[in-house]
Amino acid sequence: MTMTTIKVPMTLRDRLRRLADEDGLTLAQEIERLLDNTAPRPKPTIGGFHSGKSWSTIDADEELLEGFGE
Repeated sequence: MTMTTIKVPMTLRDRLRRLADEDGLTLAQEIERLLDNTAPRPKPTIGGFHSGKSWSTIDADEELLEGFGE
């Protein structure tokens, strides 16, 4: 967790505090909730490429054994 200061008009700060109080949250929690609802976090990507085909260990074995014993 990191601490950050942002400058907002007092009316916006008051609105955020009012929302936080209504939801029983801290100001930081309310801001995070609002951000998650409007700009969800991107899904993590692993690898970067997906062929769309399923691939099992049996498929891999068959592919590796192809050509052996000929």
